[in-house]
Amino acid sequence: MKDRIKYIIIFNVLILIECAIGMWTDGFVRGYVGDVLIIPTLYILARAAYYNKDTIFSVYVLPFCCYYLGWVAEILQLIDIYDILGISTDSIIAVILGGSFDIFDGLAYLFGLYLIGVLLAVESFIEKKDREWWYPIGVFLHWTWGNMQTMAGLVLYLIYYKCPHRYYKGVLQTVWPKDSGLSMGFFIFTPSEDGGEDTHFSERMEYCNKVTVHEYGHTIQALLLGPLYPFVIGIPSLSWGSIPVFEIIRRKKNIPYTWLFCEKWASSWGEKVTKEKAIWN
Repeated sequence: MKDRIKYIIIFNVLILIECAIGMWTDGFVRGYVGDVLIIPTLYILARAAYYNKDTIFSVYVLPFCCYYLGWVAEILQLIDIYDILGISTDSIIAVILGGSFDIFDGLAYLFGLYLIGVLLAVESFIEKKDREWWYPIGVFLHWTWGNMQTMAGLVLYLIYYKCPHRYYKGVLQTVWPKDSGLSMGFFIFTPSEDGGEDTHFSERMEYCNKVTVHEYGHTIQALLLGPLYPFVIGIPSLSWGSIPVFEIIRRKKNIPYTWLFCEKWASSWGEKVTKEKAIWN
């Protein structure tokens, strides 16, 4: 009940701000600041009305539902829904949906999505939630700023959908039937924890945990680099790990896998963020 009251209060504050913008401002503030705030306003309304509990859906999925609702409104404006349905542009529905299509409104909705992340971060920091305060912001960045690699990761996740999955420090981890790891934005793929009859369980788990920390380091790189990640990290990493000539060079000269700049960087950042050991050989 306490959470519901909190969201009701925040919702009313946001509504008052939106009304003030509509009544007493014009230009940039009325055109775009109001659009930025409408996305968190919808989100807080949904949390107050129904999704007040702190769940994976309410924290990581519901914000995107509100974000795409804004785009639905823009598309309806683009096809001139008012004229099709015979609705006056002065009607309450037209006021809610907006007047006309504007591509910059979509950018305002994106800032609104990030504002939800900031609100959730502040909530986590103040109320000491189970998640780290920055996890929601990280997730939103993966699905927007880092959309290219995250969408590729989603495809791979669906291919290996029947494999075990778990949430690991704000990203989705898949334990796949391979002896190597892979990171693609919001998704990381780590080795099978069953190394066969000849492998000691504790040694195998130690290896898998170190690979997980290393791949998590790549996700931090993805947050920083966004659309540049496939070119700065992804292509060099895949080439270094899978092209036979590099494998031969590493074996003959006894060069560790993390000798390459992007792999050393991933292990270093993975250890700093998780406070756990990463793979270095």
